[in-house]
Amino acid sequence: PSWTRSEVPVPARLGILGGTFDPIHNGHVLLAQAVSERLPLDRVLFVPAADPPHKGDQVASAAHRLQMVRLAIDGLDGFEVSCVEIDREGPSYTVDTLRQLSARHEDNDLFLIIGADNIADLSSWYDPEGVLELATVVSGTRAEAAGTGSDRFAHRIQRLPTPAYDISSTDIRQRLQLVLPIRYLVPEAVERYVAEHGLYSSL
Repeated sequence: PSWTRSEVPVPARLGILGGTFDPIHNGHVLLAQAVSERLPLDRVLFVPAADPPHKGDQVASAAHRLQMVRLAIDGLDGFEVSCVEIDREGPSYTVDTLRQLSARHEDNDLFLIIGADNIADLSSWYDPEGVLELATVVSGTRAEAAGTGSDRFAHRIQRLPTPAYDISSTDIRQRLQLVLPIRYLVPEAVERYVAEHGLYSSL
């Protein structure tokens, strides 16, 4: 069709935040919110991994982790959960996920959101070149990873000044083992779900 400049359709900007989310915590949600506001993005998909290749200490089942993500983002405009990795057989390679999402959302520009602590690991990912071809990789800030930039792909990552949320799923699981509170570290609905299902209490 013939478009005037003001009528030319603009591709939607779709953010993708993947992870084990074992459990999802406030740092994940706040990172997505900060990146979404600063780019800006139209939507953010949270993609729980089914079989994370780099994670040998996964604890909660995919079903539990998926439900916790749903609870964490319930009611937050522009945030959605995707089961693309959980529904796919085999390891959860990011490049495969991006290929699927690119095919499903062919009119969207993809932005892969990672924490600054992941920058140094990018070269160890499966097909990092494919990842960078399919999506703009965007890094937020994380306190313990400030200044990280040794990876050979670091210069191809867009870095955004986001608040540093020093929260980790590992620390949350350890606190639960020690019967310590996790309030303010995870969304309240996730805190209740963990307690109701006795997750992480007997690792």
